[in-house]
Amino acid sequence: MDRMQAEQTALSQMDAGERLLWSGAPDPGRQALQALPAMLFGIPFTAFAGFWMTMVFRMTSGGSHPAGPQPFFALFGLPFLLIGLAILTSPLWTYLGAQRTVYAVTDHRALIITGVGSRGVQSFTHADIGDLQRFERADGSGDLYFAARGYVRRGVARVNRIGFIGIPEVRTVEQLIRNHLQSAAA
Repeated sequence: MDRMQAEQTALSQMDAGERLLWSGAPDPGRQALQALPAMLFGIPFTAFAGFWMTMVFRMTSGGSHPAGPQPFFALFGLPFLLIGLAILTSPLWTYLGAQRTVYAVTDHRALIITGVGSRGVQSFTHADIGDLQRFERADGSGDLYFAARGYVRRGVARVNRIGFIGIPEVRTVEQLIRNHLQSAAA
């Protein structure tokens, strides 16, 4: 998504009297890199599901067995195979999702806008903005985390960091958030 499209998308989500300070889109390649660990887990998961289905099919499809449900037992592995394929292709889905994502900073909030036809908008006001964490690369691009949401999974409390991933001029965006959103909370 180019800069003009990102700006138009951000402007379409603004409230009356709100002023756009910055808009941009994530680097889809950077987003896809974050999904690589999941993909690596998907390799043995998918391979085992395929192996299991193949072995069950071979064991139950012999001609000496009476007619019955045994040949269908291999199909029980199909959901696991599909889940494995989804995990394997997660970098692709993340890449495509990043192409439909816009980040924006206004004088009142930070926005993460996703989708094309039907839009999802996450809005973070000064009350939501916490400690800023910036990870900058040599070319000035980087990641900026500004909020966190806690959740519990399998009885373990976890924190999901929220921010702008793979953006150009990460230091400039950090300054805008610090000057306009963090200062409003003080």
